[in-house]
Amino acid sequence: MDNDGKVLWFTARFNTQVPEDVDRRFIISYYLADDSISIFEPAQKNSGIVEGKFLERNKYKNRWNSEKFITPSDIAIGGDIMINSYSFHILSADDYTTKYLENHYE
Repeated sequence: MDNDGKVLWFTARFNTQVPEDVDRRFIISYYLADDSISIFEPAQKNSGIVEGKFLERNKYKNRWNSEKFITPSDIAIGGDIMINSYSFHILSADDYTTKYLENHYE
């Protein structure tokens, strides 16, 4: 209950060399109350890609970490994460997320 309503937000891009996907950006939301994740793709001018929900809110396993569920410490700024067979590079986080990670994780 302490974390009810608390969400960590990260911006990310695909780890890909496919020209159509290189510039795609995503918002990864990590919900602290139940350790679930959702991914949203914001609108980008003239991209031809429909914005909106990219991945439903759910708990996802970290394929690179012994099949354990993803935790905030797995989502490092400047690092990579595999979520539901999609590989993302984490670009940044909002101020709340940065402060939360500094205070709760090394």
